[in-house]
Amino acid sequence: MKYSTFLALRYIKPQKNKIFSYISKIVAVVGICIGVASLIVTVGIMTGFHREIRLRLMLMYPHIIITGRTDIPKEKFEHFQEIANFSPFIYSQVILKNKDIVYTTVVKGIDYFKEQSIIDIDKTILEKKGNPIDKFGILVGKELAKNMYLSVGDEIVMVLPTQVYTPFGTLPMTQKFVVQGIFRSGIYEYDSNLCYINYYTAREIFTDSSTGELIAVQGYGIKLKNDKYLHVVVNKLQNLLGFAYKVLSWEQLNYNLFSALKLEKIVMIIVVSLTIIVACFIIITNILFTGIQKSKDVGILMSMGATKNEILKIFFINGMILNVTGIVSGSFLGFILSWLIKKYQFIKLPKEIYYIDKIPVYFSIPDIILILSIATFVGFVASIYPARKISQFDPLEIIRYG
Repeated sequence: MKYSTFLALRYIKPQKNKIFSYISKIVAVVGICIGVASLIVTVGIMTGFHREIRLRLMLMYPHIIITGRTDIPKEKFEHFQEIANFSPFIYSQVILKNKDIVYTTVVKGIDYFKEQSIIDIDKTILEKKGNPIDKFGILVGKELAKNMYLSVGDEIVMVLPTQVYTPFGTLPMTQKFVVQGIFRSGIYEYDSNLCYINYYTAREIFTDSSTGELIAVQGYGIKLKNDKYLHVVVNKLQNLLGFAYKVLSWEQLNYNLFSALKLEKIVMIIVVSLTIIVACFIIITNILFTGIQKSKDVGILMSMGATKNEILKIFFINGMILNVTGIVSGSFLGFILSWLIKKYQFIKLPKEIYYIDKIPVYFSIPDIILILSIATFVGFVASIYPARKISQFDPLEIIRYG
């Protein structure tokens, strides 16, 4: 063992009868430990939240959505090599009525079996009766069913945006549907405001009888063979179809949400990192204090031929030992806390606000590298600065006045 390493390990031990030296080292290590643990838990929750939202949105969205007010010429895109499958849909706002309960919601007309080829709709269905969606069958979200006191087999009335002419004037058309299933995407906004009906039924009931015009948004959902071509295919489709139609990826449809999540994660990392920075100020103080205490030793070593770099190395290693001890203990503490949060779910989230009601925790390798890099870099700076200052001591002045 080199003498610089030996002295660094020796100086790390608190001196007898000097309680301040002992406390300052404990506070420094504990401060870094808490900072690293907090950063690990925070990043784990933020990444888990981002991942959970992404997975749940992918249950509801295909890779690409094309919409327009007029018929979309599918022959223009159905032969794209990058496209695996596509499915038509019709989208409109309606009013649902169950006895005295009235609810405004969004209805989506789908071809169920084609829809299965672009999204995992089967995974969202909690219970169903018979065929997924008959001609006048309807799938409703779990929260919508709860709010309207609906069960599978119940009959419900849909008030449509199309009108019917009567001797008493024009009245909105209504259509009865039977609840054939209840789905749960895990996203409150969709579970409380979305329902599915048969595509061909939707095309029939949303067509104005007098003008023959479809009073709804129509479009196609597209699934790609590989989503790495997502943005390329979106641009190609937009150029091919023209600006009469909107071509959007599922990420673009949820751009505001993902931007907010990304910004929130960055801000949280910065804020929590301040805890590590504060702890590293204690390390700086501790090393400088140790250097002053050991100034006579430093002077003797310099007079015996020790270089400034060797003195710097002694106190740099001293500081990095404190830093690494804090990082390692903080990592263990952070992962244990994250595991406990994930397993026992101490905190319940309001699903109306956060989309989900449980705290998800997930770690990725880039996140772990980022956390350890931040802690190591801050610790490096906190160790090198005071070590450099100590290495610049004048040995003659130390020995003369030490």
